Amino acid sequence: MIHLREGIVTQILEKNDDVIEILVTINELEYKAIVYPKITGDVSIGDVVKLNTTAIDLNLGTGGYHFVISNKSTYALHSDVSGHIMKLRYTPIQMKCLTIEEIYPQIINSFKSLEGMPVAIGSIHSMLPPLAAVIKEIMPDSRIAYIMTDGGALPIGFSHIVRILKEKTLIDCTFTCGNAFGGDFEAVNLYTALIGAKFIAGCDAAIVIMGPGHVGTGTKLGFTGMEIVNNAHIVHSMGGIPICVPRVSFSEKRKRHYGISHHFLTAMGSYCLIPCHMAFPCLSEDEKGFITEQYKSFELDKKHRISFLNEDTISIMEKNHLCIKTMGRSILEDPAFFRTSGACGVLLANLLS
Repeated sequence: MIHLREGIVTQILEKNDDVIEILVTINELEYKAIVYPKITGDVSIGDVVKLNTTAIDLNLGTGGYHFVISNKSTYALHSDVSGHIMKLRYTPIQMKCLTIEEIYPQIINSFKSLEGMPVAIGSIHSMLPPLAAVIKEIMPDSRIAYIMTDGGALPIGFSHIVRILKEKTLIDCTFTCGNAFGGDFEAVNLYTALIGAKFIAGCDAAIVIMGPGHVGTGTKLGFTGMEIVNNAHIVHSMGGIPICVPRVSFSEKRKRHYGISHHFLTAMGSYCLIPCHMAFPCLSEDEKGFITEQYKSFELDKKHRISFLNEDTISIMEKNHLCIKTMGRSILEDPAFFRTSGACGVLLANLLS
């Protein structure tokens, strides 16, 4: 059951077309809150808003935000969006979107193959910046699409990362598929999003990763990163080249995520049915030996094409002023995580060239 409370808007902290960050007071205490204007409309200082406070009340995180459900000071909203496809279906905040299936049915219906388009597939949103930055550093004229699945946050506007990468032209366009929404293009599923990336947006490659908010339960299969398997199967079945990005860290305190995360080993070792590409950076001998032992124990080397590649991820990210964190750790605090994504960016660029 959701927790609902009313608050008064006291300050507008940040505002764009997709998301508004505000301060609200509830019983004389001040909180940060997120407004999605495409759902609830605009807000002004002094407005009385209804908020979903569930995550903060239960200490679940979500970046420390409440979320505005409605603005009591706004009595009528008129959507200027055409289209008939509903996202967030059968919820109180379902919304209509104009999808590529409605605009370009002839392209969808005439699809035959992705024609070897390389597609990097990740499981954590913070993999996106090193992938995009490295690809663009090597191949600055390439067009790269980011496809956001609905495994994490559903509004793409929640992602500061996407906003920064678009401003820096490190990604050229965005697609939101499933119940994710707010991209440059809306798609019903990953199949059509991939078709759109290549044949509508004219992209050379795509990066497929869920939005912020990876979920894990401590169980063998109960984590959202399992979608990497299905996404790889889809790319392969459509004639693309799946590059699956390993989740690697030597800064993790949790044993199951040290070296190659059990999430990646479980997904790609036990449940992926097709051969994929994957890459690691050139690590120290001890680190390379550790992850080699890990992936051999899951027989990844018998199924997939594994490369160890030179990359310059950290300097490329610093050059682009990408001060990104993963699990609260910076590039310098967890270099293996970012360098592994960068190595997969090098691999994708090599396949393109």
